[in-house]
Amino acid sequence: MDMTYPGSHIRMVKSPKNEFMYVYISLYAFIKRFDHCRPIVVVDGSHLKSYYTGTFVSASTLDGAGHILPLAYGVIDSENDAAWKWFFEKFKIAYDDRENMCIVSDRNESIIKSVSRVYPDVPHFACIWHLWNNVYKKFKKSHAKLSEIYFSMEKSYTQAEFDSLMEKVEKVDIRVKEYLELAGYVKWARLYAPVNKGWTMTSNIAESINAALVSARELSIYDFLEEVRKIFRRWNCRNRKEATQTYTTLGKNTRDADFE
Repeated sequence: MDMTYPGSHIRMVKSPKNEFMYVYISLYAFIKRFDHCRPIVVVDGSHLKSYYTGTFVSASTLDGAGHILPLAYGVIDSENDAAWKWFFEKFKIAYDDRENMCIVSDRNESIIKSVSRVYPDVPHFACIWHLWNNVYKKFKKSHAKLSEIYFSMEKSYTQAEFDSLMEKVEKVDIRVKEYLELAGYVKWARLYAPVNKGWTMTSNIAESINAALVSARELSIYDFLEEVRKIFRRWNCRNRKEATQTYTTLGKNTRDADFE
């Protein structure tokens, strides 16, 4: 079922038994504002806690002022290949494939597969926190010594700096070096990124959305979606009000910064 509103994209799928399966929502305000943002898309999912269960999924980015801009959201039955593929297909219809676009997520296998199928030419980066948590779980004894090295290496701008830090990793635990190599430097290290992902190296903005919806996730799906709409509307109105008071090409954070 497709519900059309001017400029917005809303899609819903039911099972052969007429039972709810998926819903996808991209509102006109989100779509228009994305034109003025870096094409960096952070995606994530979190489980609903109501009787009907399901998984809330979202795609978001940061605007020029550093505020969270939701791009799309919805509910799927679970984080499986078919559901995530459907979500990304609807996202592509709404937003197309922007130049230098990239996607950031945790290392959920269904997300990885779906991005490769729907956006085969778009770089897909791993959230550095999720990758580090995997390192911590696998190599606990090396965690304390490697934390600072890992995050410095992830942010490195030069090959010499990166190689020097990787040598330190190898001396602490060669298994960690091998694990990071297997994960693919291109997936997490800024030096190897084929496009500029700026400072968006984690899926934290998606986690912030999930945190804002903790209590709402216990509602029925209809009431939950209405609560999501209200929260996003408040954010959008607040950020729009701030933007109307901006009279330079710089965002508020940059404009008010002390460079002395």
